Amino acid sequence: MTTHVFVGPTVPADEVRRAAPTAVVHGPVRHGDLLALATGPRDTVLIVDGVFHQSAPVRHKEILDVLARGTRVVGASSMGALRAAELWPYGMEGVGLVFGMYARGDLEADDEVAVSHLPSGDHRQFTVPLVNLRWTVANAVAEEVLSAEAGDALLDRARALHYTERTWPALVHATREADPSSTDAAVRLREFAQRHPELSDLKRRDALVALSHCAHPRRPAVSPSTPAWLSPRTMYLARWCGLFRPATPGRHPAGVSELDVLRFQQLYAPDFPARYRRYALARIAREHRAPDDRDPAPAAIAAAAERGITAELLPQEAWEYWLTPEERGGSSPEGRLLTLLVRSFRAAPGAAPFHDAPDALRGTDDAWSASADAVAAAGRLNEQMARTGTHRTPGHLPHSVVRRHLAEVWQGSGSGHLEATARDRGFLALTEAEEAARHFVLLHRARPAAYRFTAL
Repeated sequence: MTTHVFVGPTVPADEVRRAAPTAVVHGPVRHGDLLALATGPRDTVLIVDGVFHQSAPVRHKEILDVLARGTRVVGASSMGALRAAELWPYGMEGVGLVFGMYARGDLEADDEVAVSHLPSGDHRQFTVPLVNLRWTVANAVAEEVLSAEAGDALLDRARALHYTERTWPALVHATREADPSSTDAAVRLREFAQRHPELSDLKRRDALVALSHCAHPRRPAVSPSTPAWLSPRTMYLARWCGLFRPATPGRHPAGVSELDVLRFQQLYAPDFPARYRRYALARIAREHRAPDDRDPAPAAIAAAAERGITAELLPQEAWEYWLTPEERGGSSPEGRLLTLLVRSFRAAPGAAPFHDAPDALRGTDDAWSASADAVAAAGRLNEQMARTGTHRTPGHLPHSVVRRHLAEVWQGSGSGHLEATARDRGFLALTEAEEAARHFVLLHRARPAAYRFTAL
């Protein structure tokens, strides 16, 4: 049973650990972070802070994926409050006043909770969020430090500032420029905030309340109107899962994703075409295939025929597009049809053959582990090369070098043969395979043994 807390700069990490000693503290949540967690029904995820400007923010589908696992997800204070206000009908729990204001519609703009802060380390905050200024003004008016009219005017000044410029000195300066007679009110508000941090930092208050909330068991509640597991699993979510889920958790600190490892095997494992052929034909066959069928080919041909795809009915253009001249002149009509079905297989119209890392394509555990080691080694080598100068990255490798690399490892030449081999390995086209192979060209030159799957 683990509680994961994504926080910073609202509350420092050491303060979170004092309030929740057993919690695993992460930085502000970003796209992919939740998908990398292996959480279950006994775990809790608390989202306080998140990035949205310097990198992609956490998507709603990612949170729904965690909820669908049965994991408790709580949001408060900042990004957490925003997402909870949007996803509470699916079971996400919202805590605190900021969440309540967003859920009721009292707040609508994202920049109400936005701040500038250090990108790493302690995430030290440089600006004041507008929602905290609202809270400070409300308390200052209640304490008769300001009049309600003066408070409204100061909020208008603060709202006019970009969130990256909202600081107390900037607010005082903007007030002095617009209405010198109101400068004293701005100064009094700033001094009130300094004397009474407990009455001026609403985001921090909500975050601490949320930490306390997570320490208590999940209370029986009304079932969500739309359970998260009913939300459609899109091809984008499937791809994100493949991109962000670690291939070998705990083994590679720098992070090697499932899709990274599958791409390596897709390029270099000698048995991958056979794996992919079984996978594609089984997906085509679906309801036509009996549970005990070891060979999905007959059922795939039956399924294709039901949709009007037969060797007799296919036009010549289809054969010319999907098969090489040598293949069109050999094999049986049934064999040629199976090859065409495998190469043209798509999980959905216009989509790739697969997006994450299906179990049927992963191979043996030993091969998977060794492939992960090779991917990690390639990443380290590419980073070392990039530090030697500009234009020293995989993206700058000449196209001809990458193509010669594939011709060597696939033991063939000519664009027709390479295109057919790429499709037999589940790539949409040779160009996609070449882009994937760029990351491994240097490793192949430096450590060719990393590609010898026969020893795995």
